[in-house]
Amino acid sequence: MKRILLLLVAILVSNGSIMVGAAVRYDAKVWRAVQTYDLVALSKNLDAHMRELVAVKCNFRGKDLHHMKPNWYESSIWQNIPGERGKFAHVSVMVAKPDLAAFKSIPADSSGAEITLYGRVERDVHANFTFLRLVGRNAVTDSAGNATVTW
Repeated sequence: MKRILLLLVAILVSNGSIMVGAAVRYDAKVWRAVQTYDLVALSKNLDAHMRELVAVKCNFRGKDLHHMKPNWYESSIWQNIPGERGKFAHVSVMVAKPDLAAFKSIPADSSGAEITLYGRVERDVHANFTFLRLVGRNAVTDSAGNATVTW
């Protein structure tokens, strides 16, 4: 019995490591609930969207990347505040290690065009830290309304 259990755990662990960089699929019910926010609006009440999958419009990413956990990097995304020259809103983000190269392809200067990123609002209770866990940049829906999000 123990051998079977260990074999199942080994299979799940090995498949999990293969699927980390894979596309994320959401069923139609979850995808219909996704709302798109300007970063300026989302940054004001990020806690109100806890555990929600959201689409957020931003202009550029932060230059700093911090290796916070073994497979996660912390950074930020930014957007110009309309009508206020030189002022910006930002939200902290966590990016999985396999997605880091794709995240780095986002411009790091404020001259970037508006882009949409998808992520889930989460909280690290130990660090008292609210962030957006990014899952991708491109979303494709099928005929049933299911969505696949990739970088």
